[in-house]
Amino acid sequence: MSEPATAVDPLLARLTGARVEAGRSPAAVLAADCAGQRKAGGSGDAGDGSVPDLDTVFRIASCTKSFTAARALQLRDAGLLDLDRPIAEMLPRMPEFEIPGEAASPPTPRMLLTMSAGLPTDDAWADRQESMPRAEFDALLSRGIRFTRAPGLGYEYANLGWAILGRALEHLDGRRLQEQIENELLDPLGLTGVRFSPPPGRRIAIGYARHDGSWQAQAVTAPGTFSAIGGLFASCADILVWARWLARAFADGHSDTDPVLSAASRREMQQLHRAIPGGDGEVARGYGYGLIVEHSAAQGRVVSHSGGYPGFSAHMRWSADHSVAVCGFENAGYSGVHEIVRPAFDAAVADAVSAARSAPLPEPWSETRAAVARISELVSDHGNMTLWDRAGSDLFDDCVALDASLPERRSLLSRIIDDVGGPLIHGPASFPTPARATWRAFGSSGAFDISLQLRPSEPPLIQRWDIAMITSEDTRVS
Repeated sequence: MSEPATAVDPLLARLTGARVEAGRSPAAVLAADCAGQRKAGGSGDAGDGSVPDLDTVFRIASCTKSFTAARALQLRDAGLLDLDRPIAEMLPRMPEFEIPGEAASPPTPRMLLTMSAGLPTDDAWADRQESMPRAEFDALLSRGIRFTRAPGLGYEYANLGWAILGRALEHLDGRRLQEQIENELLDPLGLTGVRFSPPPGRRIAIGYARHDGSWQAQAVTAPGTFSAIGGLFASCADILVWARWLARAFADGHSDTDPVLSAASRREMQQLHRAIPGGDGEVARGYGYGLIVEHSAAQGRVVSHSGGYPGFSAHMRWSADHSVAVCGFENAGYSGVHEIVRPAFDAAVADAVSAARSAPLPEPWSETRAAVARISELVSDHGNMTLWDRAGSDLFDDCVALDASLPERRSLLSRIIDDVGGPLIHGPASFPTPARATWRAFGSSGAFDISLQLRPSEPPLIQRWDIAMITSEDTRVS
C-alpha cells in the first residue's frame, strides 16, 4: 500500500525545477526522509543527459566535516585523542602559529571542531587545496599560520582548522584520514559507495561553474590533506542514511552500544558548543562538531550543514525531535542549494508537528490516575477533614506542605469554590506525561484549573499540586 502524500511531495519537483529554469544550476536533486518514507525530486542535466535522482552522486563539500568529526570522536573514545590538548603536539612537525596575544591559549582539537580556534574564514582559498600532499602541508604549517584572534574566544568558519585536525588524526592513527573514515565509519554503516574518489559503478554528476555566460565543467580534485574539509562523494540516499543514524541518537530507548560511534558521542556532535553571532532572536544557533545546530520553539532541535565546492553545492538538514531529514545537491559551484532544502524541510517538519499534536499522549501511571481521583474527591468535599488527614499521610510528598501548608491550601480552595459556586463538575483529565495530570473543575459561575505532578521515587506520591482560577466567560456553566 502506498503511503499518503504529504506537503513535501509536490514541493520537491517544483523547487528543483524552479532552480534549473532560473539558471541557478544545470541540475538539482532534492530528497526527504519522512518517518522512513523516502521521497525525491530532480530536474535538469546531471552531465550525462539524465535527470539526477536519489542515487546520483555529487560532491558534498563541507558536509564532509561531520564525517571527519565522527572519526575524531571515535579516536577520542578509544583514548587516542585528547580534545583539550594543544593540537600542535599531535602533528608530525611543529607548526608556527602566529597567535595574537602573549597569554593566548594554544588551539586544541575541540576549538578546531567548533570553529573557534581563531583562524580566519578561508573558503575561496581552502576549497582549492584539497590535493595538497602531506609534505607540502607540513611545510605550509611550518612557514607560519596567522590567526585573527586568540583561540577559544569566538566563532569564525575556517577550513584550515579542519585540515590541521585531519593531519593530526593521521599522525595519531598512522593511516590516511580517507582510509580511516572509509574503513572505520562508512563501511560499517553500509555506506560503501561514499568515497573520497569517484566511486566506481555509480552515476556521478559533473560539476559546473558559470563563466562568460556558459556552464563550464570543473576538474575533479584528487584526495589530499584538505579532503577533511570537503572531499567526499555521496548521493542523497547516502546522506539520508547518515542523517538518520545521527538523529537516532536522540530517540527514546535508543541503545548506547552502537559499534561505530556511541549515541552519547553522536549527541555530543549535535550539541550547540559555540554560538554563531547574528540571527533573528527566535532561533538559538551555533556550531557543534562539524554541524550547525539550531533550537526554536516551532521546530525544536534542527541540525544541518551546507557545502560549497568548485562545481557543487550541497545542504543536509534534519530534525532531532521529529523523524524528518532533507538534503539537496546541485552541480553548480556555490549555488546555495540550501535555499530549496529549507522550504522542503519546513513543510516536512510542519507535517510531523501536526501529526505529533494529534497523536495519543503516553499512558499515565496507574498512580497518576488514582491521584486525580483522590484530588477530585478532596476538592469536591473540601470540608472533610478525614480526607485531608488521609491525603497528608499517604498522598502527598513532604515537599507539598513545605511549598504551602495543607491548611493554607484548604483555605485557598475554600475561597475559590465560594467564587465559582457549587456544585462542582470535574472535566476529563489530560496527561501530558505519565507523571502529570491537568483538568478543569466547573462551578455554577466560574471554573478553575487543577494540576498535579508525581515524584519519580517509589511510591510515586504527589510532589506538586496547583489550582488556578479561570476568569473567561466561556468557562462558566449554569
